[in-house]
Amino acid sequence: RLTTEGDCRDVVRCDRAGVAGTIRLASVKCPSGLAFDLERQTCDWKASVNNCDRLSKPRLAKPNLHTLEPVCPDGQLQCGSGECIAREFFCDSRQDCQDGSDENVCRGDEDPNKSDVCNPAECFLPDCFCSADGTSAPGIAEGVLEIA
Repeated sequence: RLTTEGDCRDVVRCDRAGVAGTIRLASVKCPSGLAFDLERQTCDWKASVNNCDRLSKPRLAKPNLHTLEPVCPDGQLQCGSGECIAREFFCDSRQDCQDGSDENVCRGDEDPNKSDVCNPAECFLPDCFCSADGTSAPGIAEGVLEIA
């Protein structure tokens, strides 16, 4: 957004134009009755948009998880701001890094504490439960609960 005044319909975005792909600013205007939601990056009903007072979406700091050489002691990971904290503090719903980067990589494959990929052919109840895609549960076959 260029201003927080007005009806929250006008925004600008970067896009590529022409054959050469020149980067330029393009004006976008939401239809009447709608406003631009910065978080979702789309037009929505004005009553549903609660961030018209902001000019831009804040950039989230990312931790430094993938380095060629270790930068932190074993069991610790580096925050985006440089300090090292215990791996278990990442994605625990509390900001432990000064820049909050420990809570900004908690989706899907980014989460440093995600479970290891498992092989259902090598994992059997009661010693082990494995659902490679997270859609199955022990004792349920083809949508029917098996009770032994």
